[in-house]
Amino acid sequence: MQTLKITIIAILISVAVSLAGESIFGINDYTLGVIDLPYSYAGFGRGFEIGNSDSLRLNFVNFSTWTVVSHPTYGLRLGYTGAFAKSATKNDLFNDNANFQGGFLGIPVLKKKLVFGVGIQPATTVEQSMKQAEGALDKYVLLKGGTSYGYFNVSYALNPRIRFGVSYVYHFGEITRSFRIELQDTQNPFTFDYQYRYYGNAAILSTYFKPRKNLSIGLIFKPSYTLRVRIKPQTRSTEVNKSKLKKLTIPAFWGTGFQYNLNRRSSVGLDFIYQDWEKGFKVENVTYPTLFSKYFRLSGGFERRQSHKLFTSFSEKLDYRAGIFYGRQNYRSLGNTVDEYGVSLGLSLPITRFRSRIDLSAIVGRRGSLGQNEYQETFVKFGITINANEVWFVKLGD
Repeated sequence: MQTLKITIIAILISVAVSLAGESIFGINDYTLGVIDLPYSYAGFGRGFEIGNSDSLRLNFVNFSTWTVVSHPTYGLRLGYTGAFAKSATKNDLFNDNANFQGGFLGIPVLKKKLVFGVGIQPATTVEQSMKQAEGALDKYVLLKGGTSYGYFNVSYALNPRIRFGVSYVYHFGEITRSFRIELQDTQNPFTFDYQYRYYGNAAILSTYFKPRKNLSIGLIFKPSYTLRVRIKPQTRSTEVNKSKLKKLTIPAFWGTGFQYNLNRRSSVGLDFIYQDWEKGFKVENVTYPTLFSKYFRLSGGFERRQSHKLFTSFSEKLDYRAGIFYGRQNYRSLGNTVDEYGVSLGLSLPITRFRSRIDLSAIVGRRGSLGQNEYQETFVKFGITINANEVWFVKLGD
């Protein structure tokens, strides 16, 4: 009950915060927004998650690991991102984003063997406003919205060392582009909107295996798929307002990672993910290599977990994490790639020991370069993942 109360309070606080964009980058004619990395904040803190298996926490990336949970288990993610950008002509450009960021529920059907699960996560987010002055005309553009993933997962353990996962994914969302054109000496500006509604089906294949007692390896693969977009103009013209349907090709997504246990409590790990937006993203089978780039992220770090002793100090009941990362975004700026790098720290607090925990993480990084891109951006992330095991469908004795 205590876990449920804390979860509800955290969600209400998060939903009450307004949604905004998290980066000055990523705006072009075919943008879907900034890619949201689907890690839990425990994974963000330590820098790796694909090769991690935990009987308390659901892995937000590699669903094949879920067979280790013994009871119905859920994980909910909430977070905040702030980005401070500067350019050659402007300083103190600021964007931030605070919201509920989805979660997962896993229900064991056969203990340590078969688990069903459902979940939802943001895929991309965007909220940007731009102004351009051309003589007596002022032009304004506002982009707002994003897309999300809905999941249905099946995880199966061939044996304790080899596990598999298959996921059905529904990709959906809406992005609105609002345009406003003002003549400086007139009282009647011209405004119109375009609504982009996205929907498509995909699949994720995942596996986890332990070639050695203290080494685990994870692999994930999401094949390329078609994302349809219904474009609906909203103007005063009936003819212009006719909707159009376009097909987008979303490139395949790859990921691999490992975790090496130094001892019972300490681990190191490394993750690598990759997605070729430069050649793999297409609009009606046409690529846009001048707008998009190959997306990748290499990250790694360290984790020290809580003591297994029943009676110990509070500091020994905590998990400690630290990581580093280097990557490249899927879009270009001034025709050049946008690189990013940074560090992360994490801490896990017990709610009910050995049953539920709260993972806290902080990330600081830099994105872009004034020498290569239009902007240089410093960003920070703060996040919470709430994890809990619950005993369901169990008949209690008198």
